[in-house]
Amino acid sequence: MRTRSGMGNRVGLALAGLVPLAAGGLALARALGAFGDTAARRPVLDPGTRSFAAATPWFWPVVAAVGVVVALIGLAWLLALLRVDRPRRLRLESGTSGVTEVDAHPASEALAEQVSAYPEVRRARAALRGPSDDPHLDLGVSAVEPADLGALVTRLHDEAVPNLRSTLGLRRLPAMVRLNLTGGRRTRAVH
Repeated sequence: MRTRSGMGNRVGLALAGLVPLAAGGLALARALGAFGDTAARRPVLDPGTRSFAAATPWFWPVVAAVGVVVALIGLAWLLALLRVDRPRRLRLESGTSGVTEVDAHPASEALAEQVSAYPEVRRARAALRGPSDDPHLDLGVSAVEPADLGALVTRLHDEAVPNLRSTLGLRRLPAMVRLNLTGGRRTRAVH
């Protein structure tokens, strides 16, 4: 589902960018004389269209309204692309007696700190995404290169993710873990 949406966004953005770019490029080329001196001196609109626009009082307001609608659609599209699907609050319980919610950011930050403390991990980032009543975990882990990745994944699967799930009181917490290997040894400050 997300792949189709992403592909549709890329195709739509490409077309939305290429069509005005081509039109502007052709207009600039015409004005600079690429299609001959007579084409460069001629008005963009033919005499029939100019007389229609001059005789019809609603023509230019309609053109302006269409431009505003297209701009608003583009702005809405851009805002939809910038929206992050991170819930601000997680809904833990909902019933006749009320609703129990917690802030999602501290929970994901605590998990990132826990995983970052593992000896083979240089850095970890965690984010809870999706709807507030059914979130999923997105965990990025940068491990030092000689790390045992099998042991690290097992520890994440058996310890870190279940700890967060039980802390939040969730029955299930789907998780996507992205591992990144970095070179060099991890340095720790000794006091």
